[in-house]
Amino acid sequence: MEKMQQIVGRARAAFKSGRSRPLEFRIQQLKALERMVQEKEKEILAALKADLNKSGPNAYSHEILGVLGELALTMEKLPLWAAPQPVKKNLLTLRDEAYIGYEPLGVVLVIGAWNYPFVLVMQPLIGAIAAGNAVVVKPSEVSENTARLVAELLPQYLDKELYPVVTGGVPETTELLTQRFDHIIYTGNTTVGKIVMAAAAKHLTPVTLELGGKSPCYIDKDCDLAVACRRITWGKYMNCGQTCIAPDYILCDPSIQSKVVENIKATLKEFYGEDVKSSPDYERIINQRHFKRVKSLLEGQKIAHGGETDEASCFI
Repeated sequence: MEKMQQIVGRARAAFKSGRSRPLEFRIQQLKALERMVQEKEKEILAALKADLNKSGPNAYSHEILGVLGELALTMEKLPLWAAPQPVKKNLLTLRDEAYIGYEPLGVVLVIGAWNYPFVLVMQPLIGAIAAGNAVVVKPSEVSENTARLVAELLPQYLDKELYPVVTGGVPETTELLTQRFDHIIYTGNTTVGKIVMAAAAKHLTPVTLELGGKSPCYIDKDCDLAVACRRITWGKYMNCGQTCIAPDYILCDPSIQSKVVENIKATLKEFYGEDVKSSPDYERIINQRHFKRVKSLLEGQKIAHGGETDEASCFI
C-alpha cells in the first residue's frame, strides 16, 4: 500500500509543480514518446510476438501504426485544442472577457488491456499527456512481455515522476485503486469494470470504461456473399478473435446459411492456408486459462471447420 501511495504521491507532487502544464512541455513529451516507438519498434514487435504470436505486419498495423498516427495528429492539433475558446457574451458578462479555458484534471490512471497491449496503453496515455496531466500507467500483466517492455521503456523517454509505470497483477491493481485519482481510464471486461467504477466512486473520480460487448453481423440474402463473408472472417480471426468488437455471431436468412459457412471456410483457407497452425499470420490465445475457457466452448458443438487444438502453444 505504501509503495502505491508513494508512486501516486510523487506523480501528484510533480503535477502540482506545474511543469506538465506548458504546451511546449507536453509536445516535448509527445515527441519523446514518438521517438520511443520509432527507435524501439523491433523490441515492441518482439514482445507482441511473444505474447500473442503476432506477425510483424499484423503487429505493426494493429499496434504501432495507430499510435504513430495519434501522436502526429495530437502534436499538430494540440495548440488549437488547448487554446481558449471565446464564447458569446450576455448582459451580465458584457464588460468581461468571456471564454472557455481547458485545464488538466490532475493525476490520471490508465489501466491497459492484454489483447492489444501496446496500443491500448499508449493511446489513452497520449491523450492524458496532451491535456497536461500526470499519468500512472498500469499495463496488463496477462500480456507479460509487453508489460515488462513498457515498464522498461517509458522511464527512458518520459518524465519519470509525472508518468510512472506500475506492473503486477490483481493485488497491485487493487492497491492502486484505493488511491485517489482525477480520472481513470480502463479497457477490459465488465467484471473488472464494475470494480474500477466502485473504487472511483469513493473519491467521486470520473471514469472512462471501454468494456467490449457483443457484435452480431447480419447478412442479407441479396448482398454480395463473398465480400460480406470475407470481411466478417477478417474481423473475427484478426488477433485470433481476441478483439472487443470482433463479430460474435451471424444472423442470416436460412436459405443462405450453408453458403455463408462455405464462403467463410474458403476465406479461411485463403487467409491461413491448409495448415493454419504453421501460418505466420495466425495468432495464439493469450494464455492457458483463456485457452481452456475457449476450448470448453467447443465441447458438444458441431464444428464446421478446424477444431484442432494444442494446449502447449495455446493454438485453437
